[in-house]
Amino acid sequence: MTPKDPYVASRCVEIELLLADAKGWAAHDEKLGAHLAAYLTVLITGVVEDCIEHLVLQTVSKTQDHEVRRFVGEVLGQRFRNPDWGKISGLLRQFSEEYQRQFTARIPHNSPAADALTSIVSYKNDLSHVGTWKLQLTVAEVDSYNHSIIPILEALEDILT
Repeated sequence: MTPKDPYVASRCVEIELLLADAKGWAAHDEKLGAHLAAYLTVLITGVVEDCIEHLVLQTVSKTQDHEVRRFVGEVLGQRFRNPDWGKISGLLRQFSEEYQRQFTARIPHNSPAADALTSIVSYKNDLSHVGTWKLQLTVAEVDSYNHSIIPILEALEDILT
């Protein structure tokens, strides 16, 4: 599965390349693997957030109203952080109930994609707020989560474009 939007696809490829490198390095050093897994959770959370903001702004750009685009961009930049399923669903609801309905039909709250994104965001937040003693995630687990998250981006592409 690959997103259609060139920007989103390039960001996903960026993560895939980093995961491939990290898997190779982690195979030789378990402690390094734990640190790389932690780094990747932060990076993946940021990429998902960035891609969602990109897709929303692409949709808003269709209005050709630069002030509306700037406003939405600023609001997203200030308020849309740690993009778990609930925040994505809530963001879509702010645009329309139909957007939210399509999203929840395609990516249910208890789906593997929603669970994977929640896990990545939770791990990133634990790392940020609790500390490195929680370095228990492996690069292989992060890779699995990452693959599970891609359908969320694909669903958003379909809904917003």
